[in-house]
Amino acid sequence: MKKSRTDIITIRNIRVPLTWAAAVVLALSLIPIFALSGVDRASADDWSYGLLTHLAWEDTHSIFRVLQAALASVKKYYFSWQGTWFSVFLFSLQPEVFSYEAYCIVPCLMTGIFIAGVSFFLYNLLVPLLHVSRRDFLLLDSVILLILIQFVPYQTSAIFWYNGAAHYTVPFALALAACACFLRYIVDFRKRDVIMASVWMTLLGGTNYLAALLGLTLFFLFAVLFYKRDHRVLWMLIPMGLEITGLLISALAPGNAVRGGNDYQITVGKMLFTVFESIWQGALGMWHSFLEYPAAMAAVLVTAVFLWDILREAVPAGGLHFPCPGLVILYLFGVYCAMYWPMLFVGGSVLDGSISVGVPNTIFWVFILMLFGSLLYGLGWLTEKTEASGESLRIPVYVLAFAAAFLILGVCRLDLKNSTDYVCYYYIRTGRAAVYKEQMDELTQLLTQEDVEDVVVPFIVGEQEPLVHLPITLDKEGWSNQKMAEFFRKKSLVAVPRDEWERQREIR
Repeated sequence: MKKSRTDIITIRNIRVPLTWAAAVVLALSLIPIFALSGVDRASADDWSYGLLTHLAWEDTHSIFRVLQAALASVKKYYFSWQGTWFSVFLFSLQPEVFSYEAYCIVPCLMTGIFIAGVSFFLYNLLVPLLHVSRRDFLLLDSVILLILIQFVPYQTSAIFWYNGAAHYTVPFALALAACACFLRYIVDFRKRDVIMASVWMTLLGGTNYLAALLGLTLFFLFAVLFYKRDHRVLWMLIPMGLEITGLLISALAPGNAVRGGNDYQITVGKMLFTVFESIWQGALGMWHSFLEYPAAMAAVLVTAVFLWDILREAVPAGGLHFPCPGLVILYLFGVYCAMYWPMLFVGGSVLDGSISVGVPNTIFWVFILMLFGSLLYGLGWLTEKTEASGESLRIPVYVLAFAAAFLILGVCRLDLKNSTDYVCYYYIRTGRAAVYKEQMDELTQLLTQEDVEDVVVPFIVGEQEPLVHLPITLDKEGWSNQKMAEFFRKKSLVAVPRDEWERQREIR
């Protein structure tokens, strides 16, 4: 009997073209980011944290001396400003330490680290553990990465500003790499995975507290889920203990009290109260995320359909089990809420903007991953309990999901203008990127003149986002003026309006 056209479409694996389409779209989406990399320049904290290492490099051109200076920077800030020892170590190695033209690698470097961390985690979760095919992993990985990169709230600190990305993007990738090592260990119990997890978790203890909490909470979840499978998972208590040690070293730094001021204190009561406050903030934050990122939610809807289609094949084939779905999903919500705890503990808030812009980025990333994890576990349990294969529903579910996603995009097109690609494209197309590059090249030329000790430069004008430039001011005693002057070994640095600067140059 001749098969109908509908039967042919149903039998054909529709995920194959979707996989390649998603991978191609992801690759193309990186072009605007990389196109803007040549304009990117150091700013703000890059100058202060990179001072000692830059001077060491200029004087000796010795990597050993630079690393010594990096450790000296860690010691300096540990006692005077903050205890996040590994973040400070990374800060001190910002690219312009070695070359004034090297900062262009930052967007490529941070995007690459982020993609590597997310992909390493998802691969080890899906392929060896859940027996998903590599092709299906590529499909899910491409879509998740598109959501995480394109709809991150603040592209500046996620991709383009080294100091911000080193403190938030890199630790987020580290946390996922450590969790990937845990998942690898569950599969074949190789001790080298314990060693690698220990390295990543130790370093994580010296970074921001959100990423550190993410690593600890996911490690605990994996330990509980897989303890009955094999008691050897208890070996992963070693990296957990090492991270906690690193966190204690960070939290007990004298510099934290200096930065926190007179109100800085650590009490058990305050910790417990902040837990309840975090749950409330997490619930509000989740609701706001659904409202503020409709395009991302449309992509999550499509991802849910992909997951359902993949799991309806993988669950029976691999004999997978998903016990206690309600508790696991509730725990994942708790992981998301935990991201609010550090900032609430020190009196900050996402809603009023009284925090570093790297915090909302991490919260958004964790929200998307916990949402993905909840869908994965919930749909896995549902597929396990459902005897029917769902083949007859396959095409209708795909059609309805894509129709709903396109409807959301059609209604909420403004959300797409906040995407990373559009922001980068608009900055380049309007000519602002070219103007910014011209001004920053001029600034560097003025600051590198060997025969001038008291430097006068014109104001940098125009919008910089998604790039960043902490402006040089009229006050030579200003923080940014002093730090840039020290970095370039100048006695003083001051900025004046361009027309005044032009007149002064004509007089000279």
